[in-house]
Amino acid sequence: MNELNSDINNKFIFVFDFDLTLTFKSDRITNNLPMDGNYMELFESETKLNDMKETFERIKRIGSNIYINTRGLVRDITHILKNVGIYVGSNNMITDIKGSLVLDHINRPFGLIELKKYGLDQIKDTNILWAVKKVIYLNNIKEVENVKYNNILFFDDSHININVAKLNGYSNSFLVGNDSGLIGLDYLLIKLKEILELLDKK
Repeated sequence: MNELNSDINNKFIFVFDFDLTLTFKSDRITNNLPMDGNYMELFESETKLNDMKETFERIKRIGSNIYINTRGLVRDITHILKNVGIYVGSNNMITDIKGSLVLDHINRPFGLIELKKYGLDQIKDTNILWAVKKVIYLNNIKEVENVKYNNILFFDDSHININVAKLNGYSNSFLVGNDSGLIGLDYLLIKLKEILELLDKK
């Protein structure tokens, strides 16, 4: 990537999926997560977790906010992050987490009224429904942050989530892993370094 599809004089908002984007493992969030577990293994090593924290601090220093946009349970992800020293809130490293508020949302992201409102009542594939839900969360973040579509940088390991985001105007959406052979945090740290070098030149 040699350039961002945007006016780099405006602020960027960084939005990350959680499983297999910020982590190396999936399904821990939705699968009987132990509340007293050792969460370091999700990030593979303390070194990589520290690299992620340093990268996030660099993002915050350039005036950008960081969000998580996930299918997982917000309370579980908040708990995991707190236990590895990353806090959520308007004055913290992560501004907010958009995701499932109760267990049922993981497999049913929309209620019947919402399904009809968005014309999704004939869609049965949960992955498609979640791709739409993630776009709704992106729209909410865009509105709160008062930025243009192109100033949202969205990172996710799902092809469908990235494609649906791009179809809805979020052109700076990046598939984590891609065809690089790298997964999760390994890929993400390299991509973020590349992006931040571009932003440092503005």
